[in-house]
Amino acid sequence: MRLFDTLRESSKYLALIGICVLAFSIRLFSVVKYESVIHEFDPYFNYRVTQFLLKDGFYEMWNWFDDRTWYPLGRVVGGTVYPGLIFTAGSIYRILHFFNIPIDVQEVCVLTAPLFSAFCALACYGLVSQLDDAETRWSLL
Repeated sequence: MRLFDTLRESSKYLALIGICVLAFSIRLFSVVKYESVIHEFDPYFNYRVTQFLLKDGFYEMWNWFDDRTWYPLGRVVGGTVYPGLIFTAGSIYRILHFFNIPIDVQEVCVLTAPLFSAFCALACYGLVSQLDDAETRWSLL
């Protein structure tokens, strides 16, 4: 009986690792097919803001008036941007450079989505694992 429990536990973790790899691979598909480019305008804007944040700092970014966005009106970046993605990409960039891993800001911005896709799979597993009924839990996974 112990062997069966050990196999069940290890197969659960192997399935979870497989799900994370699959989630990462699905989001990485466009990078593999079309190379590492930013395809849309909004992600490109977030990339530019991340570059500005890393170059000039938080307060300059928060008070930055971007005249290349929403032309001809422009845009006050600090009050109109969702800063979570920008700060996350900037933090990942700084952490990687702290460990002497040379990577461009664009690569960090492109690879943040696949990374968080795998994290989302783990979060969904954690949420579903809180259910009491084992059959319902495995049917949702």
